[in-house]
Amino acid sequence: MSDETVSVLIVDDDFRVAEIHQGFVDGVEGFEVVGTAQSAGRAVELCGELDPDLVLLDIYLPDGSGTEVLRRLRDELSIDCFVLTAARDVATVKRCLDLGALHYLVKPFAREELTDRMQEYRRWRLSLRVEGELDQPHIDHIFNGRGRPDTALPKGLSAETMALVMSALAGADDAMGAEDVAQLTGISRVSVRRYLRHLADAGDAELVPDYGTPGRPRHRFRLVS
Repeated sequence: MSDETVSVLIVDDDFRVAEIHQGFVDGVEGFEVVGTAQSAGRAVELCGELDPDLVLLDIYLPDGSGTEVLRRLRDELSIDCFVLTAARDVATVKRCLDLGALHYLVKPFAREELTDRMQEYRRWRLSLRVEGELDQPHIDHIFNGRGRPDTALPKGLSAETMALVMSALAGADDAMGAEDVAQLTGISRVSVRRYLRHLADAGDAELVPDYGTPGRPRHRFRLVS
């Protein structure tokens, strides 16, 4: 997978919680904590100075609500955000959703819950690295991959990984085999095969047998326009 490092700003009024979250982030390959803030004002200030890719944001801050920080991230800075908070009331959850939060985790949560979402987020960022025009299935997968569940996929397949596989196919001049896609994306060959089979079954990709080698023909795939 790409060596892109995702920069992260942690915002929490409790420095001990911030240290725990930093430990979580430090344990995920491809992410780097570039700063921490304990107030809304300092969070906005550091976002302007550091321009992080992702903010892990608490809602309860001493000088205001994290939802105001989230609004400014969306309107002024175009920075992605995960909300990590103890707040679980409907109004706050809906407000964060309306303001574009990609994930909403209620404290306390397990390390694995944050790790999974961060890895999905990084794959989603990589899936956007495609040029030219996109077909509707690819666009759907990109939008579903922003952190919200994709009910169209079978259990065990994620929208984020699907978007990455589709990006690889979309950027190829010819049909690709599972080995080619795996090498390009960093996803295991076994996993890639599952995604390619699903695309073929759904009619989003076509199977192109390759008879150029002895023995059974290799299965290669290309997106259906």
